[in-house]
Parts: sequence; C-alpha cells; structure tokens
Amino acid sequence: MKNNSRNGYNIYNVRSPRRRKRNDRRKLFVVTCLFICMTCLILDIIFIAKLTKKSKKTVTPAQTSSVISLETDESGNVIVPPSSDPSTSSEATESTTAAKVQTVDADTRAAHLANLQSKVADYLGKQNGRFGVYYINMNNGETMAYKEDQPIVAASSIKLAYNTYLYEKAASGELSLDEKMAYKATGYQDGVNGGDLEYGTGTIQNAADGTEYTLSEVSHLAITISDNCGNNMVIRRLGGEDAINNNYLKTISSVVDYRSKVEYTDYTGKSVAGRRRTSAIDLAKYAERLYKNYKGNEEAYQPLIDDLCHTEYSWGVPAGVSGDATVAHKVGFHGTACNDIGIVFGTEDYVLCVMTESGSESTAHDIIGEVSKMVYEYVESNYN
Repeated sequence: MKNNSRNGYNIYNVRSPRRRKRNDRRKLFVVTCLFICMTCLILDIIFIAKLTKKSKKTVTPAQTSSVISLETDESGNVIVPPSSDPSTSSEATESTTAAKVQTVDADTRAAHLANLQSKVADYLGKQNGRFGVYYINMNNGETMAYKEDQPIVAASSIKLAYNTYLYEKAASGELSLDEKMAYKATGYQDGVNGGDLEYGTGTIQNAADGTEYTLSEVSHLAITISDNCGNNMVIRRLGGEDAINNNYLKTISSVVDYRSKVEYTDYTGKSVAGRRRTSAIDLAKYAERLYKNYKGNEEAYQPLIDDLCHTEYSWGVPAGVSGDATVAHKVGFHGTACNDIGIVFGTEDYVLCVMTESGSESTAHDIIGEVSKMVYEYVESNYN
C-alpha cells in the first residue's frame, strides 16, 4: 500500500481515531447492556422471592382464644379476647386488621342476644318448613337456639364430623393421611358391608374398581366437592358408620342418635321415620370439636380447615357473612333437607348450624343465608 506521508497524508493516521471511537462506543454499549441485565436479574430475584413467600400462605383464620365465660371490667364492659394473637400464629394472613373493641356492657349485649333470638324465631316462624338453628360463640361461650333438637336428615353435613374424626386419628398417630386405599366399586351399605359406590356428588364414582387414593385425597374430595364415594372410603377406614357413631359422635353430642331410627312429623304434617337424622345442636357440637382441635394443633388440622374454606358451594352460612371474616363450612342436601354447618372466623369466632326441611332448595338457601346474616350482624353490633 502506498504511503503518502510526505504530503502530510497517512491513511493510518486518519482511520485510527475512528477505530478508537468505534471501540469506545462498543465498550459503552457492552457496559450498558451488562448493567441492564444485572438490574433485571436482581429485580427478577426479588419478584420470585416475594411470589414464593406469598404462595406458601394458607387460609389461616384470625387467631382467637378458646371458650371462656363472660368477664367484665370495672365499668361493666364485656372483656373479649383479641381476634388475633401473633405470638401463637405461625403465619399471619395479609388481610389481618387491627382488633375491634367491644363497646357494649354485659347487660346491653344480653339484650342484643335476646333480640337476635326473637328475630330468628319470628323470621323462621313465617317460613314454610321445619327448621333448626344453633349458634355457639367461641370467645365467650354464649349460645342461641331455635328448635335445635328436632330431627332433620343430616345429608352431607355429617361429613364434617366424619373427617374431623379421621384427622383426630391422624393427629394421634393411629393412621397416616398418606396411606392408600383401593376404591371398591360396589354399592355402599354401611362402611362395613358392601363397597364405596354411591351415586350423586363427586368424581370417584367414575373411577375403575381398585383405583388407589390416599386418605388425604379422599378426605379432600369428600369436603370440597362433597364426594360421596370419597366419604364412604373415609367411613370404611374408620370402621363403619356404627363404629363412628358409638366411638365418636355419641361422645360429643347425640341429641338425635344418627344411627337409630327416629319417628317425627315432617313439614307437610306427614308422619315419617328413618335413620341418619341429626339435629342442629349435634352438628354445631361437632363443629365446635373441630374448632377446639384446630386451635390446639393448627398444623395437624390446617388442611381440613382449608378444604372447608374452599368448598364448591358458596351458599349457606358464607352468604350472610361479610367483611374480613372467613367461613369453614359443610353443606348437606338430600330430598327436602338442606343444611349448612359453619365455623366463622371473624371479629369473634363462632359456630352456626342452620338445618331446613322444605319443598324448595333455592328458598332454603335464602333462609340459611338470612339467618347467618342476622347472627353476623348481631356479633358486629357489639363493636365500634
């Protein structure tokens, strides 16, 4: 290549600064890209960490104290335990708010409770059907009832008690929720004779004979979608209906013996008789048992509470509850019976059972929701 340096012109001298500028621009571009990449990486790590932490949260109702008697301060105001106790909660929910303060004294609260009972009785007295109601406050032990002892078909509401018993045995180490059972695709009788097949709600009825499920899986299906076959497998594992009734249900409450034939007059005035009946007070006592178990051992019972909080049925007790309250409940419906038993975790935790026998399922849904609303508004009326 010809060198024209004598004329003061050299192609290397001309191109070299240009190359340096291009290199500088390239370096700047690379550094900028690296900086952007590092920034994105750091933001991704922070986002994933937060997402992971959030995904681990379970439905944990507000923490409350166990059942106590009514206590008052020097001014006569009822002392109610706070609805949240961070020291006993393994993981607080994001929706937890500051505890409300009760603003009424004992006499005023008693008057409010009497008014609630009058409103419920007046409302149900005007409806067409037979009804049973029982309310138990988990904070102070107060109760409210309406024909709580009359027999009504239990339907699937009894599944709450059966699965509580299953979890009790798991908590005591008598069985493991991870153990497997083979589905028996023959007709169900009583959990001892016959198989597990019972048509109606659920999906296991479509499974092949011998299909294996863990106890955790069949319990989950029995609660969340009210799977009949799944619940029958739970019953079979617990020794059958009579064994559960004698060893568990009767030890808690048996105002109406679930396994004994009972005679009564239905809502049409017709005399009827049958087994697998229960009462509002019985179902409420079974839910109270679960609540106490849960408060004593949250880790063991949290999956069952979560399932009850996430059933596919939104009608019933949840329909009358608002605000930040969470409801763990189990509905039941068969023929003219339509029931719901729920544990409400809110300003004050309480159990509410509403049983109905009428000729309209949609009307029954409305009635249960309305009674639930009355009870919820009563509890809230005692607070600012």
